[in-house]
Amino acid sequence: MSLPHVNTVSQYSHGSTDNNRQQVAGNGMNPTSNEFLTMMVAQIQNQNPLEPADGTQYLSQLGMMSAVESLEGVKTGMMNMNIGITNLEMLQATNLVGKKVLMEANQEVDVSEGQVIDGRVQFDQPADTAKVMVYGEDGNVVDEIKLGPQATGMAEFKIDGDKLGKGTYTFEVVAEQGDSAWTQKMMIAADVESVNIPSDGGTIMLSLKGLGKMSMFDMREITA
Repeated sequence: MSLPHVNTVSQYSHGSTDNNRQQVAGNGMNPTSNEFLTMMVAQIQNQNPLEPADGTQYLSQLGMMSAVESLEGVKTGMMNMNIGITNLEMLQATNLVGKKVLMEANQEVDVSEGQVIDGRVQFDQPADTAKVMVYGEDGNVVDEIKLGPQATGMAEFKIDGDKLGKGTYTFEVVAEQGDSAWTQKMMIAADVESVNIPSDGGTIMLSLKGLGKMSMFDMREITA
């Protein structure tokens, strides 16, 4: 037994696919959704009328489309958030020019003759004694600055650049309490002269008076 109307449906479906595509494309949805719906409409129109697809298949496909749209939305949101954070960092950095900041000295520091380094250490616990170890470029100890007993809190001290001489140094604070010894991170207070914002989106660098450039992420406090 022949079913001539099957071919008629198929021909009608092929002829109307372009119209459906135009209607879907003009519905205001994003391109991904438009393409998905166009394919689904074409699939429905070209299916075998004797063996129609299960409705749950279309529901599953619609669910997939919704998931894809959600992921695209999350991606766009993350990109916009990253742009906003970058712009905020740039604005914050430019406002630092002319201000005194407290930087964590976890990298080499350029010292000039006649320069006085304004050092700080935050002690989380009392210490019977503490000292600043100064290392030269070769890693050897070139000076040791005794700080004496320290209570919990911020300790301030000065380092004479004339005594050290011009060069590049690293600093480490060593504290002792009874039989225990530990290291503390040293901070340096300095004036921000300018800000370097890389065009490739890299780390924003602060040019500090007498200390060269240090990463803005090493900043711990704006003191003035």
